[in-house]
Amino acid sequence: MDKDSQDVHQELAKLKAKIQEAREQISNMPGIESSPAEQQQQLATLREQVRTKNQLLQKYKSLCMFDVPKAS
Repeated sequence: MDKDSQDVHQELAKLKAKIQEAREQISNMPGIESSPAEQQQQLATLREQVRTKNQLLQKYKSLCMFDVPKAS
């Protein structure tokens, strides 16, 4: 393939556009402004919230206050 051919220039332009689009998507990602340590702290906090909510769900299920229909 000739380096100066029109096809090469078109493919390079497409590649540049895809790279630019990827850069824009990365810059728009939530949490990108946070450091890895901050992200780890947020993850730990969210995991603790999930654990607490699961415990509450189990507690409420054990109270037998709800009539849960049995699958037939």
